[in-house]
Amino acid sequence: MSKATLAEETAQAIINYIIKNELQPGDKLPTEPVFMEKLGVGRGTLREGIKLLAARNILDIRQGAGSFVSHQRGIPDDPLGLTFIEEDDNLIVDMLDVRLLFEPHVARLAATKASPEEKAAIVAQADEVERCIAEGESYVAADARFHRLIAEASGNRVFGNLTYILNTSIAKNIEITKDSQRDSNTIRYHRKIAEAIKGGHPNDAASYMNMHLQLLREFAREKMQ
Repeated sequence: MSKATLAEETAQAIINYIIKNELQPGDKLPTEPVFMEKLGVGRGTLREGIKLLAARNILDIRQGAGSFVSHQRGIPDDPLGLTFIEEDDNLIVDMLDVRLLFEPHVARLAATKASPEEKAAIVAQADEVERCIAEGESYVAADARFHRLIAEASGNRVFGNLTYILNTSIAKNIEITKDSQRDSNTIRYHRKIAEAIKGGHPNDAASYMNMHLQLLREFAREKMQ
């Protein structure tokens, strides 16, 4: 059997292990010696299999720490082919139009399906975004995580992946629309969305999410003029 085939089979065996053991994004895989014994492969083959999965965004390799299940869930770096779209600020408005189509519904679902733990995490993440803004830190990652937590709490796994893909618009939107009023609106609506989800008010959650994204769209369009 060729080396490439062995590496591919090892990669599939690792995927099977992740599924069987219900590993979640951020969970660490066993150490190399343990995994070599479990899979019955050598160190070189194991590493090749892990590299294949890292290239597919299924695993994250952290130097000195080991291999972890990726938060990207196997999503390619550019699934929408945005690399081949001419770079301009109008793309941000296009992305927000797409987000407006489904994120209010995602918030509605989260308000009805989120567990107490998920609700607490969403509220805590709204606090984290507010802290970042108050301390003048970049809140790109915190903002993206807020929206991702809501999608994951919706009970629909596809929404989680879609939100991850569309989070590429968040960094660019924050960069383009950098403004104290925009930041205060972000704090205000994140809080309203989080509290509506926590309180189990689906219509309010959807409405606040819609208003939040509409305002972001308006800010983006104003800054582009």
